[in-house]
Amino acid sequence: MICERIATSDDGLEQVIDEMRLTLGDRVPGLTTIYRWLEESADFAEKSARARTLQAQLLHDRAQVQAKTPLIGVVRKIERNGEKETVTETTTDNVERSKLLVQTTLRRAGQLNPKKYGEKVGIAGADGDGPLEVVVRHIGGGQ
Repeated sequence: MICERIATSDDGLEQVIDEMRLTLGDRVPGLTTIYRWLEESADFAEKSARARTLQAQLLHDRAQVQAKTPLIGVVRKIERNGEKETVTETTTDNVERSKLLVQTTLRRAGQLNPKKYGEKVGIAGADGDGPLEVVVRHIGGGQ
């Protein structure tokens, strides 16, 4: 049941356990018990790793939805000229906030499944001479 919750949540393990304890109470093991199970049980460790892989897929899919969905909000601009204050409110898509959500979600997916959603880092030099250049590019998931 713990692995199922991990696979379908965008939260970390501690938050998943806390949420489960709200509904199931003391029947949910503590975090240290789960860490011990990960060390002692190859079966549980494998199921947990699979849950994290599925969680990465879920996060990647959510990031794509977030990128396509406008985040409409009110932007308030206050201008002061001496004692006079003018407030202008505009309803618009909050692009910066949307970008932050998408980038954070993709970064977490990359942490959970670096081979598929992580950043590829390579070192390239000009024929072995001169300074090295670090090249970073996002891989996987159609991005």
